Amino acid sequence: MTGSKLQNAFRIKAAGKKGEIQLFQAFIEAFNSLGRNALATEYHGNKYQVIFDAKRGTGRPTPRCELCDVMIIQYPDGDANSARVTFNQAKVTKNDLGCGRAKTTVGFESFSANLEQWDLLANRPPIRNATTKFYPPVNLLSDAILNSVGTFGVFYPSGSSFNFAYYVASGLQPLTNHYSRSGTLQWLAPSHLVIEKDGFEEITGTCCLETFGDALELGLVGTPVRPLLHGKNGLQMREWLREALLLLAEENPDSSLPEELLNGLELGTMERRLDPMFPDTAPALPRAVILVKTEQEKTPLNNHSK
Repeated sequence: MTGSKLQNAFRIKAAGKKGEIQLFQAFIEAFNSLGRNALATEYHGNKYQVIFDAKRGTGRPTPRCELCDVMIIQYPDGDANSARVTFNQAKVTKNDLGCGRAKTTVGFESFSANLEQWDLLANRPPIRNATTKFYPPVNLLSDAILNSVGTFGVFYPSGSSFNFAYYVASGLQPLTNHYSRSGTLQWLAPSHLVIEKDGFEEITGTCCLETFGDALELGLVGTPVRPLLHGKNGLQMREWLREALLLLAEENPDSSLPEELLNGLELGTMERRLDPMFPDTAPALPRAVILVKTEQEKTPLNNHSK
């Protein structure tokens, strides 16, 4: 149900829109159409949020870029302890990335992207803040269990409008890995394949917003949050996520989702603590945040791999 609702809402919101910013805003608005089960907020922060040591083998040795366009946190109704998180970068392409191919066929979909951003989300190095207004945990990406902590969402033409393809960043590769930051990423992994690691499942990619919403509902998008809260840098992760949820709660008093996540993940009370690492005036969030609560019932998908 989540998938069809998102698809229908996006079709309406994206009508007549074009360009990455307009389509991204339509994507945010589509989630808000889910009612009380979703909270989607867009911010306009500093473009350069994190610094990291490059792993792609070329280009700047210490790139600086935004963490992502949107942080998506999904959890089943009544079980916030099972929350998943992905840091997703939005792109737009003129290429047809549609649903025509067999679900597990390796395609040759491609789109233009920032290769440093891909390096960050695909190779998941430790990160450090590039601005005094953003304090992400150093292990936010590197300690994640699943690769789907870093993902891309690509808006592509579909009829007279657009649709949305979802790719785990590690399944993408640069067509030419040159010094320049700008390049073309090619999808070289099967889509709609459910793989398992350490007892957790994730989907490799989806061809449209409906299949993305269905995968989200099944808890197949993003890495589990709880292991990040109890790892070697768990305290920093707990404080960062707590501040993010408290900020969302303050700005969206009619939504119960931030408090449900705070309680379910045992992050403390709703009172904000003035910590010098997290100044009260500093935004603790990426460009946009989506919280979505889905039904608990899960229907297993085919195409599993370990």
